[in-house]
Amino acid sequence: MRRVEFDEQAYAQRSRTGPCFICRMLAGDPEFQHEIVYRDERHVAFLDRYPTLLGKLLIAPVRHREDVIGDFTGEESAELWQVVHRAGAALRQVVPTERIYVQSLGSNSGNAHVHIHVAALPPGVPYEQQQTAALLWESAGLLAVPAEETARIAGQLRAHLAPGPEQHTGSPVEESAAPVPADQGAVAPPRHQEPVDVHLILRRDGAAGAGVLLSRRAGRVYAAGLWHLPSGHLDGPHEDAVQALIREAKEETGVDIDPADVRHAVTVHHRSPGGGARVGVLFEVRRWSGDPRIMEPAVCDAMGWYPLSSLPSPMVAYCRAGLDAYLAGRQFAVHFQQPGDPIAYDPEADRLHPVLSAGAADAAPERRVREFTEQAIGRIGAWTDTSWPREGSRVWRAGGTGGGDWFVKIHQNGRFHDREVEAYRTWVPALGAAAPRLVATDPDLRAVILTAVPGRSLHGAVHPPEEQRHIFHRIGQLAAAIHHSAPVRPGGGAPAAPVKLERHLAGARDLLAPGDEDYIRAIAKSAEQLPALDLVPTHGDFQLRNLRWDADTGTLYVIDFERAERGPAVRDFVRMSDAWTSRPDLHEAVMAGYGRHLSQAEEQHLAVHAVLDAVSGIQYGAANHDPELVERGRRTLARLRTTHRA
Repeated sequence: MRRVEFDEQAYAQRSRTGPCFICRMLAGDPEFQHEIVYRDERHVAFLDRYPTLLGKLLIAPVRHREDVIGDFTGEESAELWQVVHRAGAALRQVVPTERIYVQSLGSNSGNAHVHIHVAALPPGVPYEQQQTAALLWESAGLLAVPAEETARIAGQLRAHLAPGPEQHTGSPVEESAAPVPADQGAVAPPRHQEPVDVHLILRRDGAAGAGVLLSRRAGRVYAAGLWHLPSGHLDGPHEDAVQALIREAKEETGVDIDPADVRHAVTVHHRSPGGGARVGVLFEVRRWSGDPRIMEPAVCDAMGWYPLSSLPSPMVAYCRAGLDAYLAGRQFAVHFQQPGDPIAYDPEADRLHPVLSAGAADAAPERRVREFTEQAIGRIGAWTDTSWPREGSRVWRAGGTGGGDWFVKIHQNGRFHDREVEAYRTWVPALGAAAPRLVATDPDLRAVILTAVPGRSLHGAVHPPEEQRHIFHRIGQLAAAIHHSAPVRPGGGAPAAPVKLERHLAGARDLLAPGDEDYIRAIAKSAEQLPALDLVPTHGDFQLRNLRWDADTGTLYVIDFERAERGPAVRDFVRMSDAWTSRPDLHEAVMAGYGRHLSQAEEQHLAVHAVLDAVSGIQYGAANHDPELVERGRRTLARLRTTHRA
């Protein structure tokens, strides 16, 4: 085999400025890939990537330790050297050997992770080329070992190091490595395996919201300077994930955790930009003993509580992905980064893909709607379906990972979409904070994104009489604001075309009371004789369902403008009038807030609109299995037949 020159200066620079190569190898980073020939819960043995002698091995503890004496107990040191002894004995069986060399090298300034060199001096080497001369690059040169020869040596070493019944130093990771077949020079490669690590979501809830404990990585570790959850690897098959979490929590933060207080939060299958993959299990803990503090200052220079709604930056992208999936309520997620992606979280290179759990209803909209939403407002951490239980209602609350809520709505037809967008772009802004703001729209999807408004829907709400009158007074004021949000236009024409009435009657007829149809036709006929009313902006579906009341601030909000268009002002009192039936005090409160009572002509128009809306509601409710609409329509007709003669 030929020997080649080795760039020691470049190697020294990488060693002094780069991450720990052993920790990165164990993490699966392909930039630090080595041929691992043995691993148990505490030790690892692998081929040196830059050998001066054939088959040269490095043996290291799995946990990052830097002092070959001070960081080990006597028992731990004995276990490490037992692995060194077994590795040397195996190496002697695989490559020609005159003498085995063993060294502990490294530096606090580079390659600090304890590692023991085990090398086989082949027979026949002149004395002056033995000992350190055989081990140093400047004297021996780098041995260029062909890939197939490296694979052969690694395979045979795995076979020799596979523990038999008499060995109890640990269970090897490479369990699938088989003995060397008699007719082959190498064993089959082991099955692909990935490390498992655990992450602690130490959570506390307070008046300011939910907070999480984070630490900032420091020193010669991967992702130094970035925020991360307290975390670590499983030490081996003797330790389960919960035990590992409790151990890491104690080692890194000093807190004690009872296993009964550990809750699984989310599992993330992660791949780093370098290609190394791992499985991370995030656990939530809300109860512990002790005050969190920095326990490992060599690898952590800051620790603190941060709001889950406002995570610090820069943060490890892998950690941020796990927290975003946790906030979204998902129990599994894939986070496969691409070559060139930053280690730190960057919204422009966010690779998180939450996976829906079996049996769970998908609360999120389809992919195109999600992409449209995140292009407009950023990463969404949680989707909540807030649609009404009616056909065609498609509305979601979208919670941003950085805080904030929006509503995403898909209209059931283009007419509704155009009406709502037109209203938001023209007269709705005149309502100020009493209405949402249009953030983005996509006519192809018939989608809109709206800001969220506070309060609770008045639909089905119960309030004391005095507060109820106050709310209805505010309803009248809001109706006046809508109707005065744009200049008045002269109007004309009947409230509804006869063709539309006939279609609604055909679908509602079986549910009408005796005499209802004659009354409906008489009212529709009388509409032809009514004077024209001025046209103003109208909401079109002004009812308690679309009004939200914030009791803390005494503010009324109005939502849902998909039926908005110009029409007579009475159009907005049609469905509201059902709310003040048998409550003249509420009717008076609305009119007082509106600033005036309706004229006689407006009262007549209101009756016509109410009758036609009742028939439409009965027909639609019957067709779409909505008993509430049917009952409201029948109730309206019964009331009008006693209060308004045709």
